Amino acid sequence: MQLSFKQVVEIVKQLSPLEKQQLGEVLWTEQNIDDFVIPEEHKQIVRERIKKYKKSSGSNLSWDDIERKMAARK
Repeated sequence: MQLSFKQVVEIVKQLSPLEKQQLGEVLWTEQNIDDFVIPEEHKQIVRERIKKYKKSSGSNLSWDDIERKMAARK
């Protein structure tokens, strides 16, 4: 007997928090990088941000600079 997706979701809802965590780990390890689909719109956003970064790379802050600025505001 094959379960429908809806049935699987209902079963998962009945699991304990630990079982849900374990299931999540199993699902994550079973994922194949080729299973991920990145929408073209998202790819375009990344391309635009890279382009913007390259144009103004001198004005970008390092992570250390950002942390210092945040610490100074406290």
